[in-house]
Amino acid sequence: MKPSATIHHLPFTILLFCSIVVFGQDHAPAMPAPPIPVEATFGNNRVQFIGVLNRPVSADGKLSYFNLSTGMVDYSNTASETELVIVNNLTYALFGNIRATAGAEWHYKLGLVPQVGLQYFKANRTWLFLLNPNINLQPSKAISTIGIVEFKPAISKDLAFYSKAQILHVASLSEGTHARSALMLRAGITKGKFTVGLGANFDYYGPLKIEKDNVGLFTRLAL
Repeated sequence: MKPSATIHHLPFTILLFCSIVVFGQDHAPAMPAPPIPVEATFGNNRVQFIGVLNRPVSADGKLSYFNLSTGMVDYSNTASETELVIVNNLTYALFGNIRATAGAEWHYKLGLVPQVGLQYFKANRTWLFLLNPNINLQPSKAISTIGIVEFKPAISKDLAFYSKAQILHVASLSEGTHARSALMLRAGITKGKFTVGLGANFDYYGPLKIEKDNVGLFTRLAL
């Protein structure tokens, strides 16, 4: 494993998420595109930021760009408790809702992690499903899986219920051990582009599955 490359300051994290939003707005092709959700959770132990970008690159929609960025920092801005992971993949439509993926993630401890995998993605007004298993090729081989399920039925003309379950699981292939996993739960009310509600994170680290929980309020903006 490479030495820690932890980002020390919260403003850098905020700037990164702003740059993701700008990229999505300025480089998307001239076709209807899904909104870019940017989310912040203010929990009892730390703050978490999540940004998701899934945009077509080619005119026929077969080639797309997928980004999932997650950052966390405690309220004392402790360097050892600061995390930042940025997944960047190009995806290519194979058949149905199945896409091939290739790219890399930047990991706050591991550095650059090349990866290849598959993605299932389907969304409508009420539901969103995403499942993205990958094989991480460096610095050691691992299987990482990201899954997102959203349920957002309308309550009235102006309001909707919003809920989400997001999972992460990383297992080392070389050592055959648990590396990282997480479960993120959200439930709230959406009005227009804004959502507010309750959020809970359950994070587990390393072979011993050291647990770090975080419960609080979250806000979400669909740009």
